[in-house]
Amino acid sequence: MTDEHRGEPAGNRPPVDLRRHRQVTERNLVIAGFAALLLVGGALVWWQYGLGAAATSWVCIAGGVVLFLLPLLFLKLAEIWLARREGR
Repeated sequence: MTDEHRGEPAGNRPPVDLRRHRQVTERNLVIAGFAALLLVGGALVWWQYGLGAAATSWVCIAGGVVLFLLPLLFLKLAEIWLARREGR
């Protein structure tokens, strides 16, 4: 709740799109998780085994990101296709 709407009755506040909020939050958490995995994991591999192993770990993590994003891309394309088919 923002300060500009504090103390007002609930009917005067703008509506909140909870579904959109959940989508944005999930997206941000996934990005942060992969970024942390890449940075922290890559740094630990670099510290322990050197630059060559760190580069290999970054490539493997990037491959995991691609494998994670492919089903999401497929589902998003299916959602767009169905929305167009239904005329929304």
